[in-house]
Amino acid sequence: MPKAPNDNQNVERDVHLRYSTASGQSSIHGDTLYALQTQEAQQFSFHSGTGQGGSGGGPGTGKAVLYTPGMSMEVLGDGLKVRDVGDNSQLPAKIIKAKKGDMVFECENGNILLRAKNVFIDADGGGQDGQFVAKAARIAEIDSDGDIRFQCQKFTTHCTKDATVIVKGQYELKYGFMVAAAFADNNFGALTANLKKTQLSTMRTL
Repeated sequence: MPKAPNDNQNVERDVHLRYSTASGQSSIHGDTLYALQTQEAQQFSFHSGTGQGGSGGGPGTGKAVLYTPGMSMEVLGDGLKVRDVGDNSQLPAKIIKAKKGDMVFECENGNILLRAKNVFIDADGGGQDGQFVAKAARIAEIDSDGDIRFQCQKFTTHCTKDATVIVKGQYELKYGFMVAAAFADNNFGALTANLKKTQLSTMRTL
């Protein structure tokens, strides 16, 4: 026997030629409040907050779930104006705002492509937050026909093997104080104690 709804109301189901609607059925997302399903298994449904990770119900804990075995597509903003060149003011065609919690974009067997005239990423948290982390299993590459600029309080590069810098034009370094040493000097040389005092940390903590 299927599980009875937590609100003790009747289970509903209305079947038509190419689609059906349902309410009250139990699922991993919670008790179904309203679900629309087509003959090709597309489904859009609303659930109470009684499913996996739910708090038991009440405003703010319900879920909306969209499932389709093919592609989901949105076309937006056709009536908005086109900004002038160099105008970076916001002109939203779509806004997704999460008041609390995280947002997860996952492609199990595909790629994620972000393409726009400009792409801005802003990690504006304070304290222990405000981190931007990018990780690649094989290659991480930044390619620009113009400049690449880093502005920060501290810059650390840690290579477990080799490092190569190729400059076809002028190469300029400016610094207040410089420490350079081989690993042999760092561990066994006469300057070992001084080097350890000035050594930069290359460990990243989250």
